[in-house]
Amino acid sequence: MMNLYLKNIIKRSVLYIKNVIGQQRFYTDTQKNHFEVERKFKFDPSKVNLLEANRGKKPFDKVMFLSEKSFTDIYYDNLLDYPLTTNDIWLRQRDDKWECKTPVNLTASMDSYHELENTTLIKNFLDEKLKNNQAIKRQSENIPYYENKSFKEFLFKNYKLEPFCTITTQRRSYLINNKFTMVLDTADFGHSVGEIELIVESTDKVQDAEKRIAMFMKEHDWFFETEGVVMGKLMAYISRFNQNQWECMEKSNVVKRKLFPETLENIVTKT
Repeated sequence: MMNLYLKNIIKRSVLYIKNVIGQQRFYTDTQKNHFEVERKFKFDPSKVNLLEANRGKKPFDKVMFLSEKSFTDIYYDNLLDYPLTTNDIWLRQRDDKWECKTPVNLTASMDSYHELENTTLIKNFLDEKLKNNQAIKRQSENIPYYENKSFKEFLFKNYKLEPFCTITTQRRSYLINNKFTMVLDTADFGHSVGEIELIVESTDKVQDAEKRIAMFMKEHDWFFETEGVVMGKLMAYISRFNQNQWECMEKSNVVKRKLFPETLENIVTKT
């Protein structure tokens, strides 16, 4: 009897601690407000050694190698009409962590996103975004903050969202000049792409960030290849393996905007 009593006490204590942790994470996420401004580029793998030794045609002020890692992304949408990806919204499970990148759309020349990392915030966003979608007949039910493992079932039950692709990426990350984050990605289906990113704390700093990125990339154009079409991993995957989704994204103008952004020259010279 005592063992059963102790087990119940322990069980309730564990649930309480999980709930407290979940609430703390929720509070942190709601207070954390940041926006990603990023520009993709092609790169020559033979120049990576020059990058890391900082011996390129025009050296950087500082190159710091941060890490090399592998991760797997599973992306979700409604496979009938793709209401997320046709609006440049990217819901994914990266290993065991849920993330939803929502467009800020403050610049026509670069990608700018606000990232949601809490399942409750993601749920609230999806409720609002998909409320007029035929797949959503009612507002979704609540889900505890900490039950990430059950979130997959929750997504399908409430929004009819299911995986449309799984990509494993090998990533090398760098900090350049103590301000620009840069990653070089190679996906498991044979596509490579780089990305320069700045994170800002408010929307009124987004356009300044894109100009700083453009000037930086033009100054070091020996490494950053931006001529022609630069296709990110997801766009490359969808174009190769899901023609229906690609056509839906073309109709919504997402393909045109992402593959043919404003040139770096125009960004630098505009006032």
